[in-house]
Amino acid sequence: MAFCRYLTWSSVVSAVLAAPPLLNQAQAGGTQRPVGTSFGVPGSSSKFDYVIIGGGTAGLTVAERLSEDPTISVAVIEAGGFYELDNGNVSQIPAFYAKNFNQTAAPETIQPLIDWEYIIEPQVGLANRRFHYSQGKTLGGSSGRNSNIFTRGTKGYYQRWADLVGDPSWAWDNILPYFKKSVDFTPPDTAKMGVDANISYDPAAYGAGGPLHVAYSNYYQPMNPGLIKGFEALNFSYQPGFSSGRMDGYGYLAVTIDPKTQIKDSSETAFLSGAFNATNFRVYKNTIAQKISVPRDHGDRRSGRNSRSLTRSPQMLMVSGIGPRDILAQHNIPVIVDRQVGQNWQDHCAFEFQYKMNVEGNAALEGDKQFLYQATEDFLQTQTGPLTNWGGDILGFEKLPSPYREALNQSALTELAELPDDQPEVEWLIASHGPQMATSSYVTFTPAILAVTSKGTIGLTSANAADNPIIDPKTFSSPTEQALGIQIYKRLQEFVNATGLTTGPELKIGPRGSDADILAGMKQTGLPWYHGVASCPMGKESDPNAVVDGKGRVFGTKGLRVVDASVIPLLAPGHSMAPVYMVAEKLADAIKKGL
Repeated sequence: MAFCRYLTWSSVVSAVLAAPPLLNQAQAGGTQRPVGTSFGVPGSSSKFDYVIIGGGTAGLTVAERLSEDPTISVAVIEAGGFYELDNGNVSQIPAFYAKNFNQTAAPETIQPLIDWEYIIEPQVGLANRRFHYSQGKTLGGSSGRNSNIFTRGTKGYYQRWADLVGDPSWAWDNILPYFKKSVDFTPPDTAKMGVDANISYDPAAYGAGGPLHVAYSNYYQPMNPGLIKGFEALNFSYQPGFSSGRMDGYGYLAVTIDPKTQIKDSSETAFLSGAFNATNFRVYKNTIAQKISVPRDHGDRRSGRNSRSLTRSPQMLMVSGIGPRDILAQHNIPVIVDRQVGQNWQDHCAFEFQYKMNVEGNAALEGDKQFLYQATEDFLQTQTGPLTNWGGDILGFEKLPSPYREALNQSALTELAELPDDQPEVEWLIASHGPQMATSSYVTFTPAILAVTSKGTIGLTSANAADNPIIDPKTFSSPTEQALGIQIYKRLQEFVNATGLTTGPELKIGPRGSDADILAGMKQTGLPWYHGVASCPMGKESDPNAVVDGKGRVFGTKGLRVVDASVIPLLAPGHSMAPVYMVAEKLADAIKKGL
């Protein structure tokens, strides 16, 4: 076909993917009604039992669960719209993930219709570089933009969470039903993968019949045998997925993807369509909430009437008078509740190392038109091929082993000893990505530090919620993380050599000599990982750092809750999406029960 030479990365298949099903028509009790009935009309005054500010990963999950009760009314206020319409298929096709999370701070690389356009402060731990900190300004939030990797964390991590909050309901056995509640799990389709992949999983860890698809890509990355060879050479054990409360060893990735279409699932595709079937539900899209009228708590702990989603939670609280007194005073905001909002933020630090690779990979989608054309045909005709895969199939997790552990100083070892025994310190994420407009195969090794000891901050630029906040993750700034980083680089060399996948030296930085040279290189290679939590952390009211209690209720207020990633008090090992869905399910259940 003549047009194949003109195909581009961002335009492929855009004309043939259908609009979101909920935009076609809505059903209520078997009766058709105009879909516009589900959207709020700007300028008209309305009242609702629950107002949810932010239709992100948690916000739409909570909205759908609350709307299941026909006796209450629910509204969602979302600053963005539908990512399928505002960003084409880039937010739908798994292989386009890398287009959604460009770290450069250059304005022309940011999609303003679906992104908040956050540019973080210069990172001292990353050679004073600035980054675009991508967060979804769209229905579905960052669940409509991320790599859709589904990991949950370890049993020890959740026990530490429960102990910190003083609430045993956050321990593993008690939260597992909420993890399962969201999920409709589908085993891997090895026939469509075209290989005997031998992908094992733990069926007891998953649910069936939930709104959110958790499945596997129909494309088996050709680099996988080499990665398995490398992991086994480094004495990693094989694990059947990472959703059973254990994260040591290597295993295959489950992702939030529709197994039939291979299109990415998000809280919008999974939960919003269900909420639209309810007559008691409204969405105000492309609408920015300005502030919350905060009623003070006089001891009446009744059910909350407001929830909030993702990173803007600390900003929304602060412009409404809930936050550190000194920050609010700088912007003449009357202090309603003096709590440490935005002061304990945590995020992982990851490092990217790229090599040319001797097998096929997703990188060629960038510059090889014939490869892209064939991948498009496979995706459209059989829902197979590299477009169904975000870039990788296999993850590895470990505590740093000998001899690298012995090279750490005593201070670092003391801090690491505070982690639960089952919590890994390092994640090994590998993707078949490469430089822009690549015409051949590349592999990117992305080790990430999971033992995060630095804490960042979120502040205000003004009292106006439309002005982006000041974000400083302080990534890779602690001595313990830096000590880990040096040894991770040395461990990387062992891993890369064992895979037999690479040809030539690492592309970006090249060989390094002394520990000081390695650290300098790691600062040039590292980046924040978009897993920010704990800017409004759960805890006991006596804890000066805590902002909400174990039910998400904001201390010092009545009828106000935060339900999103910001309330998670400790950074989970692995990826944050699955824990956010769990938090949303658990706190929505608490709200419905009047707790």
